[in-house]
Amino acid sequence: MTRGTTLTQGPLNAQELGRLREFLERINNDNALSLEGMDGLFCALIAGPELVMPSEYLPAIWGGELPDENAFESVEAANEIITLMMRHWNAIIAELEEHQVYVMLTGDPDEHGLIGRAWALGFMRGVAMRRRSWAGLFADENEAQLGAIPMVAGILDPRFPTSPVSPETAEQLLSWMGASLGRAYRHFKEQRRSAGPDSPTPPSVRRTGPKVGRNDPCPCGSGRKFKHCCAIAQH
Repeated sequence: MTRGTTLTQGPLNAQELGRLREFLERINNDNALSLEGMDGLFCALIAGPELVMPSEYLPAIWGGELPDENAFESVEAANEIITLMMRHWNAIIAELEEHQVYVMLTGDPDEHGLIGRAWALGFMRGVAMRRRSWAGLFADENEAQLGAIPMVAGILDPRFPTSPVSPETAEQLLSWMGASLGRAYRHFKEQRRSAGPDSPTPPSVRRTGPKVGRNDPCPCGSGRKFKHCCAIAQH
């Protein structure tokens, strides 16, 4: 990325989304999330009733600790990736606040014809972080469409679908997932307000001393080695 580029405001453009996708695809962890999965995770955390801090959800994106070959090489590299993530987080909030809907980041249909499986898996990973708080909404008979998310994720039935779905069915399920996201965001709004700000922005790390070694404690104070840390995960 060109020195001096501003990464502070607005939704990510195609090039920035590509940069973030590229970084996530390089993570050598079986449980790491793709860009689509991260989008789903963020949507669940943003729509949910409780504030979840970056120090908790970033390891969920990485799929655990960042392997050495994927770890950040510098504070600047860490700040670039995390800033892109936080801008995307804020863009989701802005869309939900302004339009009450959000166009999810989903790719092409999979081999079964489903759209958004990775997104649904990411969303359910976010739900799992606050399972008790979400339980009532999933049990609400008036929110039956919400069940499309764990269905597409393969959580309700790992064999789903047993046969290819039609494009119309795939679009319907995707529509239900998007509508459920908007309703969940509105449903938990008062609880989020009472819990604190919707979008805490983590401070960037600035190096004021000698260059941090990859095996040194991270300057963010997380207690992890710098090479395994997000550099701004702790507050």
